[in-house]
Amino acid sequence: MVIIGNIIFPKRSKLEKMNNLTFEIKNSKDFLDKLKKDFKDYLGSDNSSRLAINCAMTSWHLTEWIYHEYNFNKKFKKDKYYKNHIKELCPSLQIMHDISNGSKHYKLKIHKPIIQATEKKEGPFDNTFDFTFERTMLRIFLPNNKVVIFDDELKKTIKFWENYLNKQSE
Repeated sequence: MVIIGNIIFPKRSKLEKMNNLTFEIKNSKDFLDKLKKDFKDYLGSDNSSRLAINCAMTSWHLTEWIYHEYNFNKKFKKDKYYKNHIKELCPSLQIMHDISNGSKHYKLKIHKPIIQATEKKEGPFDNTFDFTFERTMLRIFLPNNKVVIFDDELKKTIKFWENYLNKQSE
């Protein structure tokens, strides 16, 4: 039992202690559900940068949640080795990592992003049209003049996490 002020809280397990600052989100599956709901909100927003950044952060930080929850510290001595492994399995997570750190920090000093730039390209068509139309979109500029669309990259990470967590549950 833990006493804070005059409130008595039941003793928590190790897993609950790890997540005691996240309200009802207690595990990586809850966190994935949060990502899916955030992405649905983003899709209804006509490309809100605010919601896109939130989605990118959630998608990237699932890496840390899963590392600890599934005890990958036994296979990967440091979480950075696990994160590199995950980015090899799902290269779109490197993009989410870059956006997360690029938006969290005013100036990047340690992290070296592969993303060269991002932009919100305004178009005359809204998000009820697909990307074959000149619609508003969040574009990501990568090396070698490659341009990808945020929506597509985030969909890849969600699909990856769904499959990955399903395999962990087997």
